[in-house]
Amino acid sequence: MILSIITINFNNKEGLRKTVDSVLSQTWKDFEWIIIDGGSNDGSKELILENQSSFAFWCSEPDKGIYNAMNKGVGKATGDYLLFLNSGDIFYDNSVLERVISAGLNSDIVSGQMVRMDNDQPLRHYHSDIVMQLFNGTLNHQASFIRRELLLKIPYDESLKIVSDWKFWWESIVFHQCSFQVSDLCISKQDMTGISLSDKNKELHLREREKVLNSFFPPLVLDSFQNYNALRHLSTVKNLAYLKENHPGSYRFIKKIISFASVLFHKFN
Repeated sequence: MILSIITINFNNKEGLRKTVDSVLSQTWKDFEWIIIDGGSNDGSKELILENQSSFAFWCSEPDKGIYNAMNKGVGKATGDYLLFLNSGDIFYDNSVLERVISAGLNSDIVSGQMVRMDNDQPLRHYHSDIVMQLFNGTLNHQASFIRRELLLKIPYDESLKIVSDWKFWWESIVFHQCSFQVSDLCISKQDMTGISLSDKNKELHLREREKVLNSFFPPLVLDSFQNYNALRHLSTVKNLAYLKENHPGSYRFIKKIISFASVLFHKFN
């Protein structure tokens, strides 16, 4: 089995219906599908029962949160690769999986493109440097195919409520140096009502990101990341040329900072 699709849901019947319709419409169907419902009472379970013949495994029972449900899905999966398409998220079109399989899955993580469901615009663009990408943002989770053994080795941190998948990217790609590639294929459309995108959760999101970064890096490295990021605009050829001609002291100082930050930054890439 090449692929396991894992869908988690809690009291989101209409979102789950969209996801079910999207997955069942795929032209390539040689995948297993796992549904982890957190004990919904809004009719989600009845919807699951209506479609249970399409699922390799499903359950509807209380869990300890999003990442506990995702880890539970990983434990039930048998595919070489896993894709999390949670309730409300849909595939970009009906032939996405056919194109992905035809192109081949050859790395530990293959991350494709994703668009917003509300305006069909890209949710984020990928930076050529994966460390910069993770420091400034994240990867498209609903558009990433992850080798199952990797998630068994590095399960999601269930103590985090929002950024455990982001922590997983750091651990697997940067520190364990698993193979990683970006695909130009547009894989999915993201439901924009998820917990990580809610305005009321922004503060928690930032606190958790800071907690994760502090657990990975000493303050000197984090400061260098910040300097490197802040100086990206300043360090363009045009700006440096202006500084060199008009403010040579500032030019020499900034060049030293950029050089130092860049060395530390790329040491983790």
